[in-house]
Amino acid sequence: MKINAATLALFSTTEAVSLKPWRVAHSKNIDKKKSDDKTHAKALREQEKLMEEEEDVTLIMNWSGVSPSFEERKTLRKLPERCGGCWLTNDRTTEKTAHSIIFDNTRYFAHMDDVPDLYNRNQDQYWVFFAREAASKNAGAGAAKMEGQWDRSFNLTSSYRLDSDVPRPYGDYNSALQDARYSYNKSQGKFIERISGEGIMKIIQRLKQPTGENHTAWLVSNCEETRGAVVRKEFTDRLVKHGLKLDGYGECYDNVLVDSPWKKPSFDTDTYGPFTKYKFYLAFENSIHCNDYMSEKFWRNSLNQFMVPIVYGPHPDDVKAVAPPNSYIHVEDYSSPHELVKYLDYLDRNMTAYMEYHSWRFAEADPDEPNASKNTERMYCGVCKEVKKRKNLGFPKKIIPSVASWWWMNVHDDQCISGQEMPKWLVDEPVVTSENMYDELKVLSFNNGKHSPK
Repeated sequence: MKINAATLALFSTTEAVSLKPWRVAHSKNIDKKKSDDKTHAKALREQEKLMEEEEDVTLIMNWSGVSPSFEERKTLRKLPERCGGCWLTNDRTTEKTAHSIIFDNTRYFAHMDDVPDLYNRNQDQYWVFFAREAASKNAGAGAAKMEGQWDRSFNLTSSYRLDSDVPRPYGDYNSALQDARYSYNKSQGKFIERISGEGIMKIIQRLKQPTGENHTAWLVSNCEETRGAVVRKEFTDRLVKHGLKLDGYGECYDNVLVDSPWKKPSFDTDTYGPFTKYKFYLAFENSIHCNDYMSEKFWRNSLNQFMVPIVYGPHPDDVKAVAPPNSYIHVEDYSSPHELVKYLDYLDRNMTAYMEYHSWRFAEADPDEPNASKNTERMYCGVCKEVKKRKNLGFPKKIIPSVASWWWMNVHDDQCISGQEMPKWLVDEPVVTSENMYDELKVLSFNNGKHSPK
């Protein structure tokens, strides 16, 4: 029997609050780097003065997602000119004057008094639905909170989905190429090639453990808090039962790592992350067939560590569309756990065949494109470009009849929200897609003869 979406059916995917030791240590390091109040106040005044001196300011306000929060400290900074040079703030007093407002983790606004005025808003203002997490996470409860005017208040979208107005993926092919053989040069503002394709292949071959030793790694700490985590772990246990040579890390395996193992390779010092000795990594998501959802498990945890990701969760078409060619192994391509394990053991014995999964690293990267590891900055950059474009055209309106429908109902199949009770009002709503959203920008483009409206 082929391992298909039905076999892998998932469930609700609420993540537990993480108190992982490495995350606690990381938070402490961030706290140490924070400026004191006096220094921050001085820097803020300088930024405000610079903004006042500009003749044509485009202002974007982040309602909830700037750290520190708006309640703790006011922030203001200018985005790079290549992004359009917009100003970004968390100052809620700009509610009526900002050209755009970004709402981070929109579905968690359980208290509607913590949102701007829904009915007397600035009509020349774009509200951005920024969905940070997988669509499967708290789908039923999150959708229920969206009902009403709030659901109809958004004009633009930003998420990992590629049909967003401003896509914010966890990774992409070009970024993977940059991470494979390039290093970022701050003075030049771009990536510089540090090692040849032949050179990186020799390093990968040298790092790998000998045939017969455990060739697969998985770091996971959410193993039973949610149904999704349980099913994912159960499937892994089936692989192990059929002989998968696995080294497990994290709380699920009582093998917690205090320091993060996701180290960037240092070609100068010839030092690499502790997981680079493994040939494969279980890039197992706790979401099934949520459009375009491929998290850092695929990019940072696998490809960047010189491992071949074994993919579980993302739709095969979505992976094929963005991943480096022949760089991964998808669970759904195998008839059973036994067949998958047998193939991995074959690759473990045949280094030539295994190294073909790394041949994509020979390709040349575009050194000027921003790296996906800075995906939030890329989002800000994309929002700035989109808003400035629309501002220059007289603020053409875009209407999304139901952003909840686009996010939860416009999906590959029912696996993404499987096991969750979706509110009746949303199920009965006509499914919203990018094609049936009203956008005056398409009309303007059509009338100017640039292209036909979609």
